[in-house]
Order: sequence, then structure tokens, then C-alpha cells
Amino acid sequence: MATFKYMYAYSFYLFFDFAGYSAFAIGTGYLLGIKVPPNFNKPFLAKNIKDFWNRWHMSLSFWFRDYIYMRFVLDSAKKKRFKNRYTSAYLGYLLLFGIMGIWHGTQLQYITYGLYHAAMMIGYDWLERKNKKKHFWGEGRAWDVLAIGITAHFVFFGFLIFSGRII
Repeated sequence: MATFKYMYAYSFYLFFDFAGYSAFAIGTGYLLGIKVPPNFNKPFLAKNIKDFWNRWHMSLSFWFRDYIYMRFVLDSAKKKRFKNRYTSAYLGYLLLFGIMGIWHGTQLQYITYGLYHAAMMIGYDWLERKNKKKHFWGEGRAWDVLAIGITAHFVFFGFLIFSGRII
């Protein structure tokens, strides 16, 4: 039970710590006449892991997406390194989040955190493709609330890994 309390507390601590610095930068920019883009967009209301990464620490995640993931995937497609684009995308996720984990530090918890998020992105992409054929995901407000809750808990568990408390 203490681990769960820690998981939730640490997740919100990280958010408020980073979001606070970002709000400070936005406010300072405003005073100086510089428009600083937001760095967080209600990340704990994300409906899936892909949505989360489009809302969380956007300056960092978009940079990694644009300069690591997209370059790898596009270069792989151009040079026809893999038989299908899914292999390229999935290896791209492993590369992207592996590097992002190492960017935070070379300790095992950061590398594990990166690989955990890569696995979640790969899993979500796979489920999303299957859903296009079988339509097993629901729609509506109740489904959205469920998706937000599930996503938040997967993300919170990732932050628990990141904290080093369980590794």
C-alpha cells in the first residue's frame, strides 16, 4: 500500500515540479515580450500513451520524436531496411525511448523506464491496428473516463520505475 501511495505522490510531484518550472518560464517570457509555448497540456487526462506523450514535457518529447524517431523511421523506409513499416516504427520506439531513458541517466531505473514506455507505445500501436479491424474499443464518455484512468495508472507505474523505488 505504501508503494501505491508513493507512486501517486511521486507522479504528481514530478508533474507539479516540471509544470511549475515551465509556468515560471512562460511568465518570465511574457514579461520580456517573448511567447514561450506551453510544455504540458493536461497530461493526466490523456486517453492513451501516445496522447500522453503529446501532452507531457512537450519540448523534450517533441524534440526526441522529431530528431530521433522520425529520422530513424524515414531513413529506414528510404533505405528499405525492414520488410514492413511496423518493424521500423517499433524499433524506432525502442531507439527513441531507450535514448530518452539514457538521457535522464545511465542508472538501471532510467533505462528500464525508457524501455517500459517503448513497450507501451508498441503495445498501443499494435492494439490500435487490431481495433481498426475488430472494433473492440468502445466510444462515449464512460469509455473515455476508463481510458484516462487506465492510461494514468500505466504512466504512474512508469514514474514509479523512474523513481528507482522498485528497481
